[in-house]
Amino acid sequence: MGGFLRRYWMPLVFLGLFGAMWLVQVCVLPPDARHAVIAWASTNLANLAVNPVGTMVASAFVAEDAQGVLLVVAAIGLFPVTRRFGNLRAVVLVAVSHVLGTVVSQGIALVRLELGLLSDSIRTVPDVGPSYVLCAALVAAILYGSGRMQRLLPLAGWCALAPVLFQGLPSLEVAAVGHVVAMLTGALVGGLLLLLERRRTGAAAPAVRASAVRAAASES
Repeated sequence: MGGFLRRYWMPLVFLGLFGAMWLVQVCVLPPDARHAVIAWASTNLANLAVNPVGTMVASAFVAEDAQGVLLVVAAIGLFPVTRRFGNLRAVVLVAVSHVLGTVVSQGIALVRLELGLLSDSIRTVPDVGPSYVLCAALVAAILYGSGRMQRLLPLAGWCALAPVLFQGLPSLEVAAVGHVVAMLTGALVGGLLLLLERRRTGAAAPAVRASAVRAAASES
């Protein structure tokens, strides 16, 4: 049990925090307080202007609805990614994807607002949930998972969510744009991590061979 916890602390912590927030929203907070939490944690233009870091972190653990589905999809995406890359690199992958998905999608919204293509209400539109994290994890697991089942389950999850993830993309809705950016970032960061891993392994191979040769020579 201890080995499992050490090997997968990243997805376990994420799922634990998200699940705990779900229980608080459903079982503890009255409706007005739930709406207030969602408004506070939303990565919209108004909040990003005054508290970008806190908003970025909080938004990944607060959702408006469908928390049960998000929890399951998080598990089938984060565990394979962690198994393939390790905890710290998995954190980097999903964190970078979450941040870029938010910055690019909200940046496009800001540009469209300044051009008069959107109303000022876009500044305070609710924008919470771990969907950017899930998108990045699912795509990275599909592309780089270490076994067939480590890829098939994330693929099934991605296919099930695809109609929702891309909904509103032709009109450049914030969530849809963020999902696409997070997927692309997950694919690129995962590929970069894999490349670095192979280079490190390749650099270590000559030293290992030299050590084996010295050991053989000393035995003879």
